Amino acid sequence: MEARVISSLNMWRGSYFWDPLGKATLTNGIDLEDCGLHEVDIRSVAEYNAEDAVMYFQDWSMASGVLEEFRTEHPEHDLQDEATKQLAYIYREDGQVERSAAEHERIAAESTDPELSREALLTAAELYDEVNVTADAIRVYEQYVAENPRPLDIAMETRSRLAEIYKAELDYENYFAALGEIVAADRDAGEERTDRSRYLAAGASLVLAEQSYEQFAELRLVQPFEQSLAEKQRRMDAAMAAFENLVAYEVADVTAAATFYIAEIYHDFGAALLDSERPAGLSAAEKVDYELVIEEEAFPFEEQAIDVHEENFELLTAGIYNPWVRKSLEKLAVLMPGRYAKNEISSGFVGSIDTYAYQMPIAAQLRLDEQNDAEAPESGDTETSEPADTADALEATAQVSHAVVSDLR
Repeated sequence: MEARVISSLNMWRGSYFWDPLGKATLTNGIDLEDCGLHEVDIRSVAEYNAEDAVMYFQDWSMASGVLEEFRTEHPEHDLQDEATKQLAYIYREDGQVERSAAEHERIAAESTDPELSREALLTAAELYDEVNVTADAIRVYEQYVAENPRPLDIAMETRSRLAEIYKAELDYENYFAALGEIVAADRDAGEERTDRSRYLAAGASLVLAEQSYEQFAELRLVQPFEQSLAEKQRRMDAAMAAFENLVAYEVADVTAAATFYIAEIYHDFGAALLDSERPAGLSAAEKVDYELVIEEEAFPFEEQAIDVHEENFELLTAGIYNPWVRKSLEKLAVLMPGRYAKNEISSGFVGSIDTYAYQMPIAAQLRLDEQNDAEAPESGDTETSEPADTADALEATAQVSHAVVSDLR
């Protein structure tokens, strides 16, 4: 009988009256008190259901007003949760996206269903993001990844979006921290690791490795030469390790990027030697000797850079052409214009592949401590007259260069 009453309420919203005997009766004659219902129950249900009619006609403003009044007047009613869900929907349909996001947050906080709570929280963040309410989007995205590390792929996508927002806001500290969290989440996922999590982690690792490269490239070799050379070596080792680790992800673009940067590390080191600060107090003859030594020791680095860039060129034979392959070809066109003319490589092969891995060139290990017996290059008649600092600089340059070249060979 009660089901019939509720059904009638859905059809005749609010159509009841009190008869002369003091009984609540629907216009179709059903006695509500006989069904165990009272006026307050009837009115609250009728008020809640009234919004169905206005929703049917898509009068979103009136529908939201009805539900807001219902929530205010009946805060303890069993339909409160449903009213919140309806408001979240209505606000979104009415273009009030930020208010819809707030209602989704309320659903997430009040729901006893973990899955509904998780989905509502993520929807809230996405809605804030949609209308560029950045502070709330960040807040809710952060709450989501903290409370919901699984499902892994959704958490990874959310962290990735957070990183993008941080970058757009020029918040680089949190940007790089978010990238690190992406890498760690994929690394620690174990059997739950997916192709998507691996792909996102590879991209994040590449950006972090690029920071190592920039730190290496920005350092100039200055006097005292031995000190700056040792720091340059340390940064080179760190950058090489970072890019070599990218190969394990087996993502084509990332592998090609790693190859490109390793080639650039070799090229930059050779260029750093050529651009290094010269010792003071050199005679004209000593300057000539010094320049010859520098050029001789820098040349193998350029050769190695060419060899590694050519690893990317080989991808063309597999039908793979991406921005990093193009960058390597552009570098080769500068380093070896006779072989790699720009007009011959501008189009290339266009292809796509999900994963591709090949043997990464082994990074040279700079071992100054193991090369103490390296001899300084001959400097002719000026050798006996070289100042001490000049001789030390020449010897250090020769040591590091010979160490790298020996490893490369």
